[in-house]
Parts: sequence; structure tokens; C-alpha cells
Amino acid sequence: MDLWVGGQFRTLMRAPDGSEYPTMGVFLEIAAPSRLVFTDAYLPGWIPSGKPFMTAEVTFEEQGDQTLYTARAMHWTEADRKAHEAMGFHEGWGQSLERLVALVTRDLPD
Repeated sequence: MDLWVGGQFRTLMRAPDGSEYPTMGVFLEIAAPSRLVFTDAYLPGWIPSGKPFMTAEVTFEEQGDQTLYTARAMHWTEADRKAHEAMGFHEGWGQSLERLVALVTRDLPD
């Protein structure tokens, strides 16, 4: 992951049946530490991708001693949204969030 505007990201979604769905794209906006926007509509170097699928916005908002995490996926078409859901989108993002929480809290006292 190259965390700058125009920097590259790669993800690999792995379905319960073992199917893999790789994707690559670029960061459109980075407002550390509160907001990331990324898309698969472009490849590194701002080269248009062959089949754009979605743009995502992830925000982190302080709420006292906790953080409100919001993720919003914007698909190019209704068919793309439905296909993403069929691939396990909600479960996958939920698992990713669980891993993020485990990572950022691993050294915190109980």
C-alpha cells in the first residue's frame, strides 16, 4: 500500500469457497487520521482501469475514548453492488474491521 493521493493499494478478497478476487486501485483522498477515499477506477499513474467497480470512503471519528468507524462503498452500477454483496462484501468488510481492531488494541491494557 502506498498511502498518498495517487498511491497504489491492492486487496485480495477470499470467499468461503476459496475463490479469490484481487483488485488494485489508487487513493483519491487522504485526510490523516480521519478519512481515506480510494477507488479501483484508476491504476497507479492515473491510468483508467478496464472495469471500475467501486469507490470507497472510510472515516474515523473520535468519540471520547472510542472511535466511530464508517465505511461507505459506492458502486458504479446496481449490478456491481449486487455482485459485490454476493461475493460476501458485508462479511468481508466486517472481518477486516475485526482485524483492524485487534491490531490497534493488541498492546492496550485490558
